[in-house]
Amino acid sequence: MAHSTTTGLTDEAFDRLKHKLIDLVEPLSDSQLLDLADGIHELLRQRRTLRQHHAERMTERARLASLS
Repeated sequence: MAHSTTTGLTDEAFDRLKHKLIDLVEPLSDSQLLDLADGIHELLRQRRTLRQHHAERMTERARLASLS
């Protein structure tokens, strides 16, 4: 079983999760689905920001260590 490079789930488990999510959101109104999508998008923005800050800190730490 292959693992998805972005989730830590196997491809098979990710596929099952994706189908379950589709079943769960199917009854939502367009407005509700858009609100949910906005929330997921905000979560992604926060993760990217956190990762970027972490990468910047690690780069700065490595730079300072190389100066010592």
